[in-house]
Amino acid sequence: MQRTDFSCTVGYDVDVPCVFMTWKGYATTPLFREANARVLACLAEHRATRLLGDVADFVLIAAEDQDWLNTEWIPRAVAAGLRRAAIVQPTFYFNRVAVENVGRRTDPERLSVGFFDTAEAARAWLRVADPAST
Repeated sequence: MQRTDFSCTVGYDVDVPCVFMTWKGYATTPLFREANARVLACLAEHRATRLLGDVADFVLIAAEDQDWLNTEWIPRAVAAGLRRAAIVQPTFYFNRVAVENVGRRTDPERLSVGFFDTAEAARAWLRVADPAST
């Protein structure tokens, strides 16, 4: 039986400014990649350098999707201008480990990734000027 509780909201927060994504539930690989395509399109549309990813209620990122994020999606996002990503940590243990694994494999000179317990803390970190960009 396939779960159908997945949702991903993508938008732009002018107050930070940043693209935001809020993930909930479980996504199959096709749903996961389609949602990430929407995030990438929003990054490009707004020429955004910052991303807030709230994955607190996201259930799991499959191993092959973790690899895809690191080898395909993140390089494309960086090429589109992404420089800082603030991630609200998952409450589900195995997804927390998966998200941290993706973050550890990211080149910090190209993309700075921060992990937070709340969206408010993530927004505050994104609002601070990145010393590397000044």
